[in-house]
Amino acid sequence: MESIKQKWREVNKFLKEAIQLYESQPTDLSFLTVAKSFEMVIEYAWRILKRFVEEQGLEAVSPKAAIRESAKLKLISDPEKWMECLEARNNSVHDYFGISQEEYVSLAKDLMELAKELKFKS
Repeated sequence: MESIKQKWREVNKFLKEAIQLYESQPTDLSFLTVAKSFEMVIEYAWRILKRFVEEQGLEAVSPKAAIRESAKLKLISDPEKWMECLEARNNSVHDYFGISQEEYVSLAKDLMELAKELKFKS
């Protein structure tokens, strides 16, 4: 569990730094850094949610299922925003420019706030 905690901290740090870089130097390259960091946070988040859900004896076989079940368990407070982030991540895998860079960065900032909800048991 310690390694996933460490990775979780790292990917969130990467996203924060990528957003700061983009805001100071709004280039395509800095945007791609935000997009990749965003993907990493989503990937770790759903796997963490899956683990939390399964610890409660429930099943979460997909990212959407993990988000839905986590909302039922009150592990997250805004499942709609989580789903929006997941959808943006899924779309970005195929086309980073499906939404404007500004919209994507705004969503990345939202994800940083959502990610704060995920707390590990000591």
